[in-house]
Amino acid sequence: MTPKLFIQRYMPLAQQIEQDWGIPAIVTLTQAAAESGWGAKAPSFNFFGYTAPDNYSGQKQLLKTVEKHSSPNVWYPSIIRIAYNKADGLYHYLVRRYFKAYNSAGECFEDYARLLSSNRYAGAFDYADDPERFLAVVVNSGYNPNPAKYYAFAITVMQSIKKRL
Repeated sequence: MTPKLFIQRYMPLAQQIEQDWGIPAIVTLTQAAAESGWGAKAPSFNFFGYTAPDNYSGQKQLLKTVEKHSSPNVWYPSIIRIAYNKADGLYHYLVRRYFKAYNSAGECFEDYARLLSSNRYAGAFDYADDPERFLAVVVNSGYNPNPAKYYAFAITVMQSIKKRL
């Protein structure tokens, strides 16, 4: 999907999240686009790559992914390959693991809003009128294991969205 089509299709949902939850629409849309490759990698509307924990009772899907760990002894439902990477000192696992599945983009965006509305990200809401700072607080509150890299990438996506609005 092109960025233009992604924005046209999902901005109304992001605006609804802003109205209902107070999360800036451009932040929701930015993270959805950044994490799904403008919707290209959003199986069953999972735009944010949310995994399904063991105790998860909702819909789920078994998908192939790469995970990185410091140990060669990590369990997954299906391990395809484990390779040690000398460059980063980590074991790279090619696995199949369970991810959440949604019936619609709206369901996924609501799940995202519930997550961001948890205490962990409460400080972001002090910057609801400043999307870049809002995103920075979310990212630096543990949203992604590589905050600097993730934030830099997400900001380029946000700027791309702003150019098209």
